[in-house]
Amino acid sequence: MNTFEETVELAVPLRTAFELWTSYSSSPRPVTVRRQDELIAWPGGRVTFQYVDTHTTRLALRADADTTPAGILLRFKEFAESAPVATPAARQYWRVERA
Repeated sequence: MNTFEETVELAVPLRTAFELWTSYSSSPRPVTVRRQDELIAWPGGRVTFQYVDTHTTRLALRADADTTPAGILLRFKEFAESAPVATPAARQYWRVERA
């Protein structure tokens, strides 16, 4: 398996980052492991959420390059830090279509 790793810090609280990822993620399904505000894992990848301070969260992604597009965390950062985030257009903004 060809894996890659990405890490990014978001200027949003931990709970917000976790909820946004779970609500709007285009990550592969089914999710096999989910620990609230800590980890989401699926076959071929996982993203972890780490508290930095009350307004900052660190995300670390380790994933299969064949099923998860590189650069997804940077797109998610732009999405999570922008407003409004609840519109369909905003949700679609950071999704990456896989061939």
